[in-house]
Formats: sequence, C-alpha cells, structure tokens
Amino acid sequence: MRSWKIFVLLLLACSGASAFESRLPFKTVFKGQDQFNRLVSRASSGNWKSLPMGERTAAVGQALVGTRYKHFTLEIDNRIESPSVNFQRMDCWTFFEISLAFARMLDEPEENWTPDRLLHYIEVDRYRGGECTGEYLSRLHYLEDWLADNDRRGLVEDLTRSLGGRTVPHSAREMTQGWRHYRYLA
Repeated sequence: MRSWKIFVLLLLACSGASAFESRLPFKTVFKGQDQFNRLVSRASSGNWKSLPMGERTAAVGQALVGTRYKHFTLEIDNRIESPSVNFQRMDCWTFFEISLAFARMLDEPEENWTPDRLLHYIEVDRYRGGECTGEYLSRLHYLEDWLADNDRRGLVEDLTRSLGGRTVPHSAREMTQGWRHYRYLA
C-alpha cells in the first residue's frame, strides 16, 4: 500500500513538473516592451477601441509598419512551443497575428492592455482550440487550418463561399512529406 502511495505522489510530481515546463520565461516570449507601450499609448489617444474590429486591426497594422522583418520568429525554443510576441522583428504572419490580437485586446478595459493579455489573445488565435499545449503540433500551421479552427470557435467568419469561392482539390502535405526539415519534427 505504501509503495502505491509513493508511486501516485511521484506521478503527480512528474505531471506537475511537465505542466510547469510547458511555458517559457516572459523575457523569452515577449520582446519589445517599449514598442508595446508606444502602441498602447497610440491606441488610447486615438480611441482605437471605438473602431470596428477590421478598422482597429488595420490601425494597429499601420502603426507596426516599419518593424524589421525576420523569418522564423516563432521558433524560440527547441523543446517547448509557447505563445510569443516580438515587437522588434516580425514576419508576415506574426505581423497579422499581433495586429489582430492587439485589436482584440482593446475590447478589454485599458488597465488590461498588458503584454500578458496580448499573449493570451495570441494563444487564442494561434493554437488549435485556443490552447497551447507546449507541443509544436498544437500550433495552427496552415492558413486553412487557422481559418477553420477560428471560424468554428466564432472568432472569425469564413466568407469564402458567400463570395463565390469554390473548392479546390489539394492536400496540404508539406510538413508530412518534408518533416525532416522541421527541427520540432525531426
């Protein structure tokens, strides 16, 4: 009986440790506090909160124009996938993500316009079901997956069919066929 209790305690300790390890330190996942503060100030003084979501997202994007380009901004750790924001350097996808997440954050009271809250909205958008599990595969890697997942959760509306879009047969296989090129999969 005693060994059973020890086993359960060890199991609980190990599961708690892995949950703790599924998040990276703040200084790793958030870069550009000064840029964030300037953006918050512009959003507040410009009353961006009053804009419709599309215009608000565009206002954030306009304010981010000029940010240096850097590819692979999401690959910040070799083991742990984590929501992250880098205001110092962005690629085209993180530019879009940060613009949208920041615009969504503006629905909150101003005292909640914080880096942690922005990271929350990044997690909601970027990861399957709105939750980062610490695993690389919890991230939505393809635009069509991102759109379907966020549409299913009511965060965006897929207008493709209403605009006359048609189904195009294809198969997204890049990560399946070229898995050796992804350090998280190799």
